[in-house]
This record gives sequence, C-alpha cells and structure tokens, in this order.
Amino acid sequence: MMLDRLEGNAELKSSVRLMLDSRRLTHSVLLVGEEGLGAGFAARCVAADYLYPQGGAPAEALVRGECCRAVAKAGKRDSGQIETGVVREAISVTGMGSGGKYLVGQVTAMRSEIFNTSLSAEGRAVLLYHVERMNEESANALLKVMEEPPEGVLFLLTADSLAGVLPTIRSRCISFAMAPVSPADCARYCTKQGVDAKAAALYSELFDGHIGTVLAAARDDARREQVEQALTLAKAAAAKDSYAAAVLLTGYEKDKAGAAALLADFRAVAAAGLRGSPRSPVQGDAARKALGAADAAMQRLSAQVNPKIVLSVLAAKFRSF
Repeated sequence: MMLDRLEGNAELKSSVRLMLDSRRLTHSVLLVGEEGLGAGFAARCVAADYLYPQGGAPAEALVRGECCRAVAKAGKRDSGQIETGVVREAISVTGMGSGGKYLVGQVTAMRSEIFNTSLSAEGRAVLLYHVERMNEESANALLKVMEEPPEGVLFLLTADSLAGVLPTIRSRCISFAMAPVSPADCARYCTKQGVDAKAAALYSELFDGHIGTVLAAARDDARREQVEQALTLAKAAAAKDSYAAAVLLTGYEKDKAGAAALLADFRAVAAAGLRGSPRSPVQGDAARKALGAADAAMQRLSAQVNPKIVLSVLAAKFRSF
C-alpha cells in the first residue's frame, strides 16, 4: 500500500487498510494535523490505494500530486475550470483566494466535473487541502455534492485543526488525527530521503517530529538560512541580549511575510527548549518567555501592526528573559 510510506500513524493506516480491503471506505475522510505532519501526503496515499490497489505508475504520480486541479479567478463565480493533470481520476482543490481562501468557482467546477463526466473503472478521488479555509459560501457549494455524491467518488479533506472546519463539513466525514513521530524516527526517515544526518537530527528536534517541515527546511537554502537566523535569535534570548536581537530583526522591518516566517521558526526553537531539547540554545524559564514573546509578536503581525514596532518591542523584551 502507498499508505505504508507514511511514517508512524499506525491507527490511521490500520483503519484505512481494513476499509479498503473490504471496499467499505466511507465517501468522505478528513485528515487533521498541523502543517508538516503529512496530512496532504497521507490523503494522496489513500487516494492512490483507493484508485490503484495494484500500485504502478498512476499511483506514483498521484502520490507526487500530479492530478487534475480545480482553478478559478477571484470575484468571478463562473470562471471555475478543471486543469488536466497526469492522473485524470483525481482532482485537487487548494484555496486560491486571499490568505488561501477557497473560491466558490473552484468548488463548483469540481462538482460539475464529477457529475458531468463518466467515471473510470477505478472511480474518482477529490483531494481538498486546508478546508479550514473555506467560508460558508464555498462550504455550502461543497455540501451539495458531499451529501449525495456520485457512486465511486471518494472525498479526502485535510485541515490544520478540527475546530477550524465548519461543523456542516465536519459532520459528514470520518476524521483521523495525524500524529508526529518521535524526533529520532523523524531523523531516520529524513536521512533515508537524502537529508544530511546532522541536519536531520537538528531539525527533527527543533520541529518535534514534523517530517514535512524537516524535509522542507533541509531541502531549501533560504529556509535553512531562516532556521539559522532563528537559532541566532534564540541565542540572543538566552543571553538576554536585546541589542543583538534588535540588529538581527532590523533586516525584517520592511518584510512582514519574512518576519512572520522567522518568528514561526523562532517559536519552534523556543518550544524545543521548553521540551528540554539540548539542541535549542534557549532553555527553561527563558524558553517559556521566548515562546510567549514569539506568540505575542505573531499575533500583532497578523493584526496588521507595523512590523517595525512589533520587532522593536520583541527585541526589548529580551532584557527580561
């Protein structure tokens, strides 16, 4: 099974295996987990096992995400269409609006496609990523097809948190929680995927077994540099060095997105220190304070506060760590 490639998550794998073997898989599955835990990867694996039980090239392509895609233009309800991909039996939908919000045109295009085109012998899978980003209008459009789907259609939804999913969507799915693996298992897995062993060990500790996050950090030069900046910021926190923090953060005063991304990694480093990981430069009570300061700064950035003010306040707090 393609799902066997997912590390850990034994309960999810055994439950889905039983349902697939008996061909009694519910028509709507919701996979819930923080970014980096592999909910999207798991959804593609389940879709591949459902459509292609014998595996092969189509299953491999689906796991890589090479399927059809529902697209639309913001503000144009009738602009939705399906872009053809390698795997025609699967359609992916990812929000294209501001902040990754779903566009109604995407959902209606998907709905028209599965109702108006004939199914292959394998059936059809619809992958909907981050459904917590659906508003009521796009959710209602989805409900119309989830309530009475065509025979052979499997919906696979992902979300960062169950609470963020509208109750009307949540109630029509069987839900599974994605679980992180241990840092040691995460490091072993990522090393097998070609990540340098030292980097895999470091990132697995910092990101607490979130395999997707570790792989993303290890494979991207800019992201690696960002993690190094977060570690440097954590060292300044441990030393109560407000000046060093201010100097580092000055480079992000005009880059709100970059500041938010750096703070997210700084938060992860502080959280690792709070868990007692020796790979984090900040530990104990200082780690707790750093974590709280990072959360407050991220909230202020999301509230549209001027990044320069937010970062200046954060640096000043380092004196009290």
